[in-house]
Amino acid sequence: MQDLVVDQRRVIAALRRRIDELSYENALLSAAVDQQREEIDELRGANGAGDHPR
Repeated sequence: MQDLVVDQRRVIAALRRRIDELSYENALLSAAVDQQREEIDELRGANGAGDHPR
């Protein structure tokens, strides 16, 4: 069996790219959740449900 030789610089570069991708995905999901919350709050307000405790 042949030993696997890993270039640490390539590993670090790949991890940095993945971190950037995950950060972008997290930002998108966070924005989507915020939008959904705003829409839910608007719907509750329009239906008078805002008067009821959660």
